Amino acid sequence: MEKTLEKIVLVGINSQYIHTNLAIRYLKNYVEKFSDIEIEIYESNINNQIQSIITDLFNTEADHIIFSTYIWNKEYVFTLVKELKKIMPKVKITLGGPEVSYNAKESLIENKSIDFVLVGEGEKVLLNFLTKPVNEVRGVAFLENNEFKYLGDEFPIENLDEIPFPYTEKELKENIKILYYESTRGCPFSCSYCLSSIDKGVRYWSLERVKKDLSKFIDSGVELVKFVDRTFNLRKDRYLGIWSHLLENYRENITFHFEINANIFDDEVIEFLKTVPEGYFQFEIGVQSINKETMNSINRRNLLERLEKNIKAISKNIHLHVDLIAGLPHDTYETFKDSFNYVYNLDAEMIQLGFLKILNGTKISKEIEEYDYKYMEFPPYEILSNSFISYGELVKLKNLEKMLDYYYNSEKFKYSVNYIIKNNYSTPFEFFEEIAEYYRENNLLTVGHKIVSIFNHLMEFYNNKNFEGKEIFIEYLKLDYLMLGKPGSYPQWFESEKDKERYNEIIISKNYKSSREAYKKTEFEKFNYNVLKNVDGEIEILFNYMPKKVELEVVSEKK
Repeated sequence: MEKTLEKIVLVGINSQYIHTNLAIRYLKNYVEKFSDIEIEIYESNINNQIQSIITDLFNTEADHIIFSTYIWNKEYVFTLVKELKKIMPKVKITLGGPEVSYNAKESLIENKSIDFVLVGEGEKVLLNFLTKPVNEVRGVAFLENNEFKYLGDEFPIENLDEIPFPYTEKELKENIKILYYESTRGCPFSCSYCLSSIDKGVRYWSLERVKKDLSKFIDSGVELVKFVDRTFNLRKDRYLGIWSHLLENYRENITFHFEINANIFDDEVIEFLKTVPEGYFQFEIGVQSINKETMNSINRRNLLERLEKNIKAISKNIHLHVDLIAGLPHDTYETFKDSFNYVYNLDAEMIQLGFLKILNGTKISKEIEEYDYKYMEFPPYEILSNSFISYGELVKLKNLEKMLDYYYNSEKFKYSVNYIIKNNYSTPFEFFEEIAEYYRENNLLTVGHKIVSIFNHLMEFYNNKNFEGKEIFIEYLKLDYLMLGKPGSYPQWFESEKDKERYNEIIISKNYKSSREAYKKTEFEKFNYNVLKNVDGEIEILFNYMPKKVELEVVSEKK
């Protein structure tokens, strides 16, 4: 293959600074492995000003700029390429990625600044595109004299081990971003709302290759590796092989994140997972809905009793994220409540409430008339209403989602919110629905809030509802507040009961290396209700903020 004289830049515009673009790294390394072509990488994010990125790309003096295009950056990229063409009229601009793969013709017609669109899996397509005449390359779409040209799809790579490891030693050692990784491509399931359902079948990197790659992460000191496999736990011998390798090479302060189907875990897998050190694994589990009609219509199956049993069995040491989707077919506002309450009672660390997106190429995009979908016709293509749920009801769920992030996903209100729900509501959904309405009525939804304000608003909500047991509630709220860290200041509702002389005695008795440091990194508080045992009586607690996770020591208890 002849070396191109072009200067080529691969561009990843991420949704946040902390993210990395896995695709452009695979593309660069694959092309450079099988040719003499050298490719530069440029990364930024959608929070940066377009003018700044234009200047950066202009300064690369590139002849060919290739963008990785996703739902979160499509509008940004489309705007960017139009402006780039004004100042770099001779530059070739190519787009790839899922947001243009399934509608290449429309993308080229919509934005004349785009010269080429790469369709499907990109490594082989890009290599051929850069080394062969374009009219001989499959997987490349373009307009010629306003006529759409496309030879058809390129065949996927059979041996995925051909694709080099994506990260450099420098990137591994920097340890400032989330690093993404994949051990499989494709998905065996046919969820009607998901783009992954379009590509049938699953291909695997070899187990030996995956183990070798994962050892690089473990040895490097990175903190979070997120597998992007659509369903990680497909073949038991394989995924247990990977997990066993990780367990055998365990290192503290690193977490591996997997998207898994918890329905299919058997007793052997559950027992294995119980041996995993706390925080080492993080699971994302897609429940989406528990409505049977909904699940049938989107081609999903949940075994609810088994799912609940499996999740609760591993919840002590595995960090769990559970997903719900609002706006699915046959799911009304009332039936969604059931799904929410089911998921809430699983006690996962995070509930990710998403809203259905009508993505081009999916089965659900062909059911728009059948279910009377109204949706945004620009990214993120989110549903506005359908035959089962109104726009107003979806707005209420949007507001509830914000409360969920404040009072559940933040993990900062475990004691106080649990007390409110247990003593005043028949279901968790009712609490989140009512506090969302309280925020709306008081114009609190559209402004940012510091954490102290979120505590204060919960106290105000409690007063507004005239709930009984306020004295006990404040004790739980104090506990949550002290779990945040050493307070710099105390809210008005926080009435401290601690004895300062007793605090001094405790610090002295602990024989800390430095009493000054001990005061900075501990707190002592007396509670007039036993907030740890949920019974009447006084309790004195020493909060130790020196470890990574706050440690509580009971100093004394009185009934």
